[in-house]
Amino acid sequence: MIKTERLLVPITSVIIILLLALFHMMQSGRYHLVMSVFDGDTILLDDNRRIRLIGVEAPALQSPYGDKDHFGKESKKYLASLILNKKVSLTITDTQKDGFGSIPAFVYLGDVLVNGRVIRDGWARSSRIFHHTYGDLFTAYEREAHSRGLGMWKQQKKTDNDETYDRDRN
Repeated sequence: MIKTERLLVPITSVIIILLLALFHMMQSGRYHLVMSVFDGDTILLDDNRRIRLIGVEAPALQSPYGDKDHFGKESKKYLASLILNKKVSLTITDTQKDGFGSIPAFVYLGDVLVNGRVIRDGWARSSRIFHHTYGDLFTAYEREAHSRGLGMWKQQKKTDNDETYDRDRN
C-alpha cells in the first residue's frame, strides 16, 4: 500500500504534465495565419491549406464558364481587409475538398464568424448548395444587406419590380 502511494504522486504529476503539453499543442495548432485571399470566399493559410468559407457565395473574380462577376474585386478586397495577415481559427465539418481543392470551413476571427460577416456586410450571398448550421441566419443576413443596400447591393437595391433577386434565390 505504501509503495502504491509513493508511486501515485509521480505518476499523477507525469499525467498532468502530459495533459498540459497536449492541451498546449492543441491550442497552438488551433490558430492559423491567413497568408492570401484568393477571392471573396477562399483563403490560404500558413499551413498551405486552401479554405472555402462554408455557406458563402462571393462574386467570382474569374470563371471557367464566362466573364467574372461584378463586385468580385471588391468582395476579395473586403475579405482581405478583415483577415489577411491575421490569425483565425476554423471549424471544419467535412474534410472532403471541393472541386477547386479547398477545404470547406467556418472561419473565426476572435469571436466573429467571418462567413456570416461577409454576407451581413453585403459582399457575398448566402450559399444554399450544402445544408449547414447557419443557413437560415446567413439567408437573413443576405436579405438584410440587400434591403439596406450594403456592399454589392448598394448599386442593386431591390425595388418592387425586381424579380431577379427572388428568382435567383430559389
